[in-house]
This record gives sequence, C-alpha cells and structure tokens, in this order.
Amino acid sequence: MNLARRLLFHLARQVYNVVIHLLIPVALLHFFWRARREAAYGQHVGERLCRGPAPTPAPDLWIHAVSLGEMRVAGTLVEALARKRPNLRIQLTTVTPAGRAEGERLQASGLPVEVRYLPLDSPPLVRRFIRELRPGALVLIETELWPNLLWQCRRADLPAVLANARLSPRLRDTYRRFRTLYGPLLAGLDWVAAQSPADAAHFRALGATRVEVAGNLKFDVAPGRARTDLIRGHFLGERLWVAGSTHPGEESRLIEIHHRLCERYPHSLIQLLLAPRHPARAESIVAEVREAGLSAVARSQMDPSGTAADVIVVDTLGELAALYALGDAAFVGGSLVAHGGQNPLEPIAGGCPVILGPDTRNFADMVALLVEAGAVLQVADVDALFEALNGLLVDRERARELARHAQETLDIHRGATERTLALLSPQLRPD
Repeated sequence: MNLARRLLFHLARQVYNVVIHLLIPVALLHFFWRARREAAYGQHVGERLCRGPAPTPAPDLWIHAVSLGEMRVAGTLVEALARKRPNLRIQLTTVTPAGRAEGERLQASGLPVEVRYLPLDSPPLVRRFIRELRPGALVLIETELWPNLLWQCRRADLPAVLANARLSPRLRDTYRRFRTLYGPLLAGLDWVAAQSPADAAHFRALGATRVEVAGNLKFDVAPGRARTDLIRGHFLGERLWVAGSTHPGEESRLIEIHHRLCERYPHSLIQLLLAPRHPARAESIVAEVREAGLSAVARSQMDPSGTAADVIVVDTLGELAALYALGDAAFVGGSLVAHGGQNPLEPIAGGCPVILGPDTRNFADMVALLVEAGAVLQVADVDALFEALNGLLVDRERARELARHAQETLDIHRGATERTLALLSPQLRPD
C-alpha cells in the first residue's frame, strides 16, 4: 500500500472511530429499549463494554457469528472441529440474544465452547478484549467485517479469516462505497472462504487477496440440531403449513392467504404455523389474526393436548428449524416484502417442500441453484403463493417430489465444512 493510500486509510479509520464513539450511547440505549419487550437484550450488557472475566486457559480459536443463522453455521464448524480435535478450546461471540441462546445450546450439548457478546467496535474495547482473550485465531462467519476488530487483529498479529463469506447486493454497495476503509482490511485477512465463484469475485474486487471458493456451510447444517417438544399430533388439522422468519408487512398477506384456504376448504381444518423473524412481535400478530376473523394462539400458550386454532404464532426462540419438519408445506419469509429473503435451507433440511416469494436477493445464487434443480418453488406475488400452497397441500405426491429434489440438491452440495477446515488447519495451534 503506497503512502497516499495509507494516509487515506488512516483518515477513514479516524472518521469511523469518531462516528462509532458517538453511536455507542445510542447502541446501549437501543439494547435497553429492546429489553422492554425482549428481556434478553438487558442481560450481559457489560460484555458489550468488555467487562467480565477472560476465559482460562486462553481459547485456541475464536469464532464470531452475528446472530442465530450464523451461529448455527458456527455450530457446524465447531462440531467438525470437536471430532478432529477434541481438546480444542473455542470462544464463541455474537451480537444478538438469539445468537447467544444458540451458542449456549451448543455449550450445553457438551461441545468445547464458551459464549459471550462481542464488545462494541471501539478501539480500546476491542484491543482490551483481544489482549485478555489471547486466542489462537479468529474466524468470522459470513460478512461480519467490523473495522476496528479487523485492525486490532492485525496489530496483535492475530490470524483472522472469513468463512462462508458472501456479499448481498446491499453490503456489496456499502463496502464498495467505503473501499478506502475496507479494502486494506480485507487485504489483511489471512484468507476468505467464499460461498460461490460470484462471491469470490466480489471480495477480490473489494481488495481481498487470498480468496478460495469453499461452498456454502449452510448446506452442511444438520436438520436435527434444533429441538421442539411439539409433534404433528399437537396440530389437530388435516393440513399444516409453516410461514417462517416473516417480516412486517408480510403477516397480513399470509393471514389473507390462510383465510382464502379456509374458505376454499370449509369442511377441512387447515392450520398455519406463523413464525415472525422477531418473536417479540407475536402478541400483535395474534391480535391481527383475530381481527381478521380467524382463531389464533401463541405457541407458548398452546394447550398441552394440542390445538385446533387456525393460526399458531411462534413466540419462542430456536424451534423454527424443527417446526418446519412438521409442516406439509413451508413459506420462507422476507421474500414477499422488499427485504431480500431468508435462508431457505432450514425447511429443506427438515424435509418440507418450500415456496419462496419474489425478493430473494440476499440468497440469489443459492435460490437460483435451488429453483433450477426443481428443489423449491418461487412465486411472483400473493395470488401465485396462494395457488402454489393450495397445490402442495392438495397434491401430496407433488409435495413429496419437491422435497425429494430438494434433499438430492442438498446432498450434492454438501462438503463445504471439510474444505473450510482444510483452510483453517494452518491457523490452529498444534495439540
């Protein structure tokens, strides 16, 4: 890097640090505000300011996963590492309560991990965290590129790698806009394991120099990892469909679709298991369903013997992947509104036939692959979603065929875990 670029990079970091320190009070207020409805946001706040005991002994590996989906990917890596290196000590960090809950579940399962929140991206906080943690290497999952985290790793000679790397169009535009800051930081990574050739090309264009295509670790996520005490018999209807990871603006459309299904089959009980992306919204969704003239119950309030409610709204964390396996069909949210879609692999891994809305730009390569393989259905609008659901709920053979193609596609594309571990092996401390 020549002198002019070094100066611009230094200036960009200083500007970023001014902004991040102005935002720290805002972030803390945000956590306490969210805690009014989600108590977990008010817990362990000190960890976000680098307070709390450092692990003893120091971990061999530090894996950072921002939230629930990324933590499940981290779990796939951890399980594979534990099989190969049972004495390995691993520190997991995350940003959200959902990510922390999944990390704690991994810990409770007997895996060699500790879990805590990542400190806010302030130079003194991150520097202190790295100094106290003393890890052997850092693995970042997907797109967690915090500038001070990467810079302090470089200053501490801590190997840092990016696994399961992908760039959504929004993030790609952001990193391109701030390439003066992110280019040198990406160049400082020991390696980037990209999900696809397109992702690899984007990372190289932004400044990363050591980029490999390892595939998508989410294809390797085990379907049985999530747990639920519900069984199909708890849902008393003849048919059950699941709408998972839904966003504001989608639920009203899904409720309308379910109303139409109930009207089309007045002598059959069809039920909807509706899981908003943020469970704190469940109470308002239950009220919305009732206003629409349908019966509704929150999952946490279900009668132990089962329910005949038209709509069951999921207000719990960590169950959705297991709940998909109970459905006759599934819709994956974030795709009927301008959000970019959520990961469709969880319902596929659970053996459920999957329908997606039109906006899946966050997983564009994956969805294109799945659609081409006949592994999922993608629809253009609400009316098309209604017809696709109706078809799968009525034509059981068509539903089984779709699920079978999806499983075959999953099997073909598994193996990213082993390729990622091969890249990671040189960064691990010897036994």
